[in-house]
Amino acid sequence: MIDIILTDIITQEVPTDDVGILLSGGVDSLSLAFAAERAGKTVHAYTFHLEGDKSYDAYKAEEACTVFGWKCTTIVVPITNLKDDFLRLVRYYDCRKKTHFECTFPFLYVFPHIEQSYLLSGIGADGYYGVSKKAILHYKEPKEKFDQFRQNYFIPYNVTGFRQIEQLSNEQGIKLIHPYIYHNDVKDFFFQYDWFELNQPKQKQIVRDSFRDEFSRLSPVKDHINLQLGSNIDHLFETLLDDKMLNNRSRKRVMDLASDYASTGSGTLPL
Repeated sequence: MIDIILTDIITQEVPTDDVGILLSGGVDSLSLAFAAERAGKTVHAYTFHLEGDKSYDAYKAEEACTVFGWKCTTIVVPITNLKDDFLRLVRYYDCRKKTHFECTFPFLYVFPHIEQSYLLSGIGADGYYGVSKKAILHYKEPKEKFDQFRQNYFIPYNVTGFRQIEQLSNEQGIKLIHPYIYHNDVKDFFFQYDWFELNQPKQKQIVRDSFRDEFSRLSPVKDHINLQLGSNIDHLFETLLDDKMLNNRSRKRVMDLASDYASTGSGTLPL
């Protein structure tokens, strides 16, 4: 079962008694926290929400920490430095796509708070399940097509935001542990199953079942929603379009604004 595989990875890759975890309150990050506890680790969770806008993810992470007795640090991400943060993401973190910007942005503020030398992240886990709109509409069946979608998703360093999160970890002297990606035993486990076996009757059912006792102690965990959508980061970034100097090409979409700056590679105003 996947619970045993995840617990073994954490046991092997985390030599310390304690471990940090980026906890969203979703199935993937919760499963890693449960596995870490089964491995005998002391769990310290880190979650975030935007200033003045506490998210479901933050509430759910705090609920889990209360139920299981984990230490929890909730970081309030400021929204008043957004323009400078946007340019910083271009200059120093090679953000090129809208999702790179939005998924990396909050962690500029999270990582300075992390106290542990080893940090668990559930990054990339969604790729096994095909829970994106694109995957559900075009790739969930037959299994051969679903498998090809997953193969492409897990091309090395193709997972959205992975390079940026790894860079932030390195800057803080933290070892990032990501059990769901680039582990063959995890991949082999998930690739046994088709889309329906993984996601019915509930999304990510196979992991919910593997940690059934732990999940039963929490109120129901919602289906997956992208980090930037669940925390309203996507709406926050839309305010950048109103900055006439930053958006000197009068773009109507953040993805186009991101492309303009990615093309300069330096955070300078595009001509």
